[in-house]
Amino acid sequence: MFKKIALAAALAASAAFATWNYYPVLEGGKGSAQGNLYYDWDHDWSQAGLGVGARFSIINGLELSLQDWGYQFWGEWDCSGCVNGGSGLRDLTIGARYQFDPMFNVFVDLHLPVGNDDVESNAISTTTPPSTNEIALYFGGQFSMEIKDAPGLKFGTEAGLDWGFEHNHYERGLDLHIGGEIAYTVPGVGITPFFGLQFKFRLTESEWEEGDHDVGGDDDGDKQVNIWLGADYFVIPNMLDVWAKLIVRSGDIGGDATGLNVGVEFFF
Repeated sequence: MFKKIALAAALAASAAFATWNYYPVLEGGKGSAQGNLYYDWDHDWSQAGLGVGARFSIINGLELSLQDWGYQFWGEWDCSGCVNGGSGLRDLTIGARYQFDPMFNVFVDLHLPVGNDDVESNAISTTTPPSTNEIALYFGGQFSMEIKDAPGLKFGTEAGLDWGFEHNHYERGLDLHIGGEIAYTVPGVGITPFFGLQFKFRLTESEWEEGDHDVGGDDDGDKQVNIWLGADYFVIPNMLDVWAKLIVRSGDIGGDATGLNVGVEFFF
């Protein structure tokens, strides 16, 4: 049972729980709100839903955000006799980023399991609900810069630790995340293609209780690679941005899948 719950939680978290982006925070007194549709699939499994979020810099250098909330339409395998379900409200992440230098940020995200965590299963399949059923902290630092010799070109990087708290007698192992993204705004056109890569590594094994003793998941050393390619375009300059990206992930932490994500962000 714990292995089924862990699998469902991994798939639920695979498209979420990340900082807003890898780049500098907004100027003080400015903010943005965004909405997106996501669809992930792998063979007979798929999940799809709606995500919403907002951020605001209350002072220069300090940006607060609400991320990953929304509604999942389904999360299930498609086969004869498979269980249907996996729909419901998504979890919510409250984030903060502080920019203490034009190129350096520190961040902390608090993941709150406010979504639907009901897992339905039979001998054939298990649904993947939109909640991990886990309170977690993700914290670390970011480095980003624009390339002066190549106007329009920029990159951002991030390193952090993902620490999940014990819940229902289950504690996920501590994960290290290292990622980066490069983007180029085409002069005179306004479209910005981007490419990103994230690597995850489990530092400690997951544990759960069975009877009166603890059982280790023997998953320390597990890895995950996420790669994405996309583009964004300001329909209204500096105000309304539309974007789309294709995500491919492979590994033991979040499973193998391909995802399509399209969204819009409004700046104010």
